[in-house]
Amino acid sequence: MKRLTFVFFALTLCLAVASCSKEYDDTELKGKVNKLTEEVNTLKANQQAMQAVIDVWKAGGYVQNIDNSVPGQHTITFYGENGNGKTVVLYDGAQGAQGPQGPQGKSGDSFFKSVTSDNNGVTFEKTDGTKIFIPFAKAFKLVIENPAAEVEAGQDVEFTYSVQNANESTTVDVFAGGNYAAVVKEADKKIVVTAPDPVASGNVLAWAQNDEGLFSMKKLSFTAKADVTIETKEEDYQAISGLAGNFDVDVVSNIDIEVPAPDVDWVSVVVTKASYKITLTLNENNTGAPRETTLKILRADNGQQVQQIKIIQLAKVLTIKTLFSKNSTASESWNAYFGGTAASDRNIAMDDEYIYIAESTATAKLWAISIADPTQVKTVNVEGVSGGTHVLTCPRVLKNTDANVNGGKDVLICCNLTRGGEEPKLYMWVNGIDNAPKAITLTTWSTKNWYGDTFTVWGTLQDGVLLFDKTDSEGNGVVTFHLRGVPGGNEMYLMGRIKTVEAIGSHAGTCAFYPVPDGTAGVYSPGRGVEDRGRFGTLGSSIKSEGGIDITLTKLDYDEGTNAFVLGYNFIEWEGNRYVIYGNFVSNKSGYVRVRQGALTDAWSTIASTGKRLYRRDLVSGGLTSGNSAMDITARVIDGDLYFAAQMQNVGFGLYKLCYE
Repeated sequence: MKRLTFVFFALTLCLAVASCSKEYDDTELKGKVNKLTEEVNTLKANQQAMQAVIDVWKAGGYVQNIDNSVPGQHTITFYGENGNGKTVVLYDGAQGAQGPQGPQGKSGDSFFKSVTSDNNGVTFEKTDGTKIFIPFAKAFKLVIENPAAEVEAGQDVEFTYSVQNANESTTVDVFAGGNYAAVVKEADKKIVVTAPDPVASGNVLAWAQNDEGLFSMKKLSFTAKADVTIETKEEDYQAISGLAGNFDVDVVSNIDIEVPAPDVDWVSVVVTKASYKITLTLNENNTGAPRETTLKILRADNGQQVQQIKIIQLAKVLTIKTLFSKNSTASESWNAYFGGTAASDRNIAMDDEYIYIAESTATAKLWAISIADPTQVKTVNVEGVSGGTHVLTCPRVLKNTDANVNGGKDVLICCNLTRGGEEPKLYMWVNGIDNAPKAITLTTWSTKNWYGDTFTVWGTLQDGVLLFDKTDSEGNGVVTFHLRGVPGGNEMYLMGRIKTVEAIGSHAGTCAFYPVPDGTAGVYSPGRGVEDRGRFGTLGSSIKSEGGIDITLTKLDYDEGTNAFVLGYNFIEWEGNRYVIYGNFVSNKSGYVRVRQGALTDAWSTIASTGKRLYRRDLVSGGLTSGNSAMDITARVIDGDLYFAAQMQNVGFGLYKLCYE
């Protein structure tokens, strides 16, 4: 303060001198006095600001906020004891000119060299190098996660709360309005609000404060709850399929709901809240029996259960569905519906699109029935087909692995039937069924026998065997032709024969041979008679060799009845099991289908004889008698489903699917 005393002394002396002359102009002197007064006031303000910083620092206070928007000027708000809510303005040394000009004509001095801040707090550096650090205040806040609720008359609603950066002096209190009542349970950190009766909308104010003057408030709001509406059709969920997959449960609700997954390992739950569609994902039920669980529907706001739905999943069941059937009447053959000739439908084949049935007449005709819609029927292109006792018989579909043949699709083939005097013929639709087939003469070197009465295939077009019935009195049975792709010419030559060791039945030479997929064995079906049932013969690799093959047959343990002509065998692996699908007829008016199931490790002969019987029923039964003994079955896996079709000449036709439900 010595400097201050000197200044006032100088001012007094100047005034005394000036009074000696009446003509003296004191304007300049007054300006200097005003400047000096401003400097004195600034020095006092900086001294007071400095003292405030020191007081807050000593008391352990905090910086609430710092504003550095004006260069060289720092507006700081403190909180805490001896500083709560106090705001000071400081100037650092570089910007001292923001204060008054001194008499010397230079910028005014500051008590502070600099004021700097970071994420942790503010550092005050005095002109003598002393530093003071004051940290930023931590947020003081009352936290309530869900401050709104729907309430019913007299209902208690609990809110869990917490206070950020609370200390021992922190307290929480409430004020309730609109006939609501509220109480704070500090030990449980809960606020309990009781709605009035009758219920009405209202608010409750909750706040937290401490002895440092910190304060935080939260509003709890309440609306009267409307009547809860939950609508479901529980009866729709009492017989869900035993297969794995998704199943939708539709719920009508006027409140937000939650649906936790039931406490079982075979169902999971997803809720689409926009429409309240509940999607259940169920595992496949392989338990062999129905199983059930309960789906609980909860209020989303408080977890209260408002409804439950019983879910019952049926056991997975293998079933056979009839997709299409057509039977004859007392006066008309079944195939009249697409313009076919009565008593001429002879044998059947299937690819991914069509079922093929040939007409055994002097005029070549081959029908293609759509699998997707069996009412849609068209004819296959038979340009160039001629000759034989029956021009076309026994259509078959041969697996094709060459992308350059028929667009990579399997190939339809068909033969004719000769009863002596000419060689049989084979027709191959290698360019699709809408184009003319490739005609191939099958050279047997013996035209005195019947060929093609029954025709079956094994393997692929690129590596396969054609098996033709050779009817004679010596039980020679079947002759074979080998495939190595599409023949380059128009002839193929007989490579071998399959001869049974013993003659069987009244028609010893009439037979069909159905090889299993690997070609090591097959079912031999002899002619008609009391003993005319399937017999099993082992081939090994000889089916592909040249020359004669003598086989011993083992009678299969069928219970198909007497005089049951068994034929049309199909051997298929599907859905982790093996299936043998075949047909037979006992009378000239009724045809039957048989489906037997076994494990992948079971022998085909075991399955065919004693496998689990899945299906035994009257397949086709029409008003007309059969014009011949012809009945045939074809089976194929299409898009993961197992289809089979059966045809009995002049009597009926059916398309079926083996599937799980």
